[in-house]
Amino acid sequence: MTTGYLGLTIFFILATAIGVVLLVVNRLLAPKTPEPYEGYPYECGVPLYDKTTWTTIDQKYYLLGLLLVLFDLESAFVFPWAVIFREVAQVAPGFILTEMFFFLGILILGYIYAWKKGALKWQ
Repeated sequence: MTTGYLGLTIFFILATAIGVVLLVVNRLLAPKTPEPYEGYPYECGVPLYDKTTWTTIDQKYYLLGLLLVLFDLESAFVFPWAVIFREVAQVAPGFILTEMFFFLGILILGYIYAWKKGALKWQ
């Protein structure tokens, strides 16, 4: 009855064993002295001069990341939609166009939001 899960069980045991062995080897071979820049804040290729100074990242980087995710998702959904458009359009032509325009409308609202927040301005 459990023969179907034998391969999965062996895989799980091997993966766990390899993970434990790698952790033990890392612990044994890792240098004992701490790195001088371990935990040092580093941003945009310019190291900070004072270790006590913690700065926040500007909001435009978060908004740029939002735009990246927004348009990556757009391409991830629009390309498969375009591939199967002819097949699905024969079944429900109005529905598939309405669905895509609704999706693109949400993306355009996100683009307008980022534009209003100044994510597209570089100073």
